[in-house]
Amino acid sequence: MFITKEVNSATVAYFKKTVLRKLLMEFCFGPQSNSRAITDLFESVNHYGFDLPYEIELALFERLRRFKNNLDKEELTALYFWGVNQKYLYYLEDFEYDDTYSEKKFDEEFGRSLAYKIYEPNASNLEEDTSEELKVILCNFASEFDLSLVDKYTYENILEVIDMYCSAIN
Repeated sequence: MFITKEVNSATVAYFKKTVLRKLLMEFCFGPQSNSRAITDLFESVNHYGFDLPYEIELALFERLRRFKNNLDKEELTALYFWGVNQKYLYYLEDFEYDDTYSEKKFDEEFGRSLAYKIYEPNASNLEEDTSEELKVILCNFASEFDLSLVDKYTYENILEVIDMYCSAIN
């Protein structure tokens, strides 16, 4: 399958609009996301930032694992497209190729290696890379807030930042 820039952009936009929003809502308010109560995990990540204690990091990765297990096929595919986009330069730098490749041959082979990652996320380590990238997003997101005082405006503030994250062009 040949993936164009437009298809990739549309898939990543779908990830941000749907999958990322679902993740952030669940991270902040729990799996039901119909409560205004903030989860303990969100508060802990907010408190510790990127310097998470081992137990909290395990809880975060467990939450991500459960989240991914509950995604449908289209959502999971969008997640993996986003993951490849996040690590694109790393994958490009790590790509092993023959110096005699023409530009067309290089693009073809590199494209195949990226497609392999999407279709075989466990064997290609994309699953692990994507989890790490999601952790970064959740830590960054949690750091946006001062949760030392949770009041009636906190919920609306969280929703505004979720909207910002899900519409960001990056």
